[in-house]
Amino acid sequence: MEDVYVITSKDVMKKQDAIDGFLREISTREELEELIERMPYVQTIQAPNSKARKELYQLAMDEYDDVEWVRVIKSIYLRMEDNRYDEFEQSYMEKAKNFLYKEIAIRFNLPFGEVDDFVNNTIKKHLEEF
Repeated sequence: MEDVYVITSKDVMKKQDAIDGFLREISTREELEELIERMPYVQTIQAPNSKARKELYQLAMDEYDDVEWVRVIKSIYLRMEDNRYDEFEQSYMEKAKNFLYKEIAIRFNLPFGEVDDFVNNTIKKHLEEF
């Protein structure tokens, strides 16, 4: 029998290990494939100042939704590229990547450390075909 993985408020884990309950099962492989293809088109989080941005990141994280995690990662990545990010943003990016990348690692049977390259290569391939 295949293990069932779930999202909890703290991490991604096997359903039987989710002592405090869980929020949802992880996304299917098909849902994640579609999400990866959509990543270049996902809108970033825009805010007028650090305080508002932090609140919006937290609201996005509290959704425990793949698209919201992509929004957080993409928003912070672009801010880091422009060298205009705040210290607190790094922790939000790491948390979002932890949740999303664990889902991808499980569904695509990849080591966690290879997920970033897998996602980037998949997006690149999709954009070339597009």
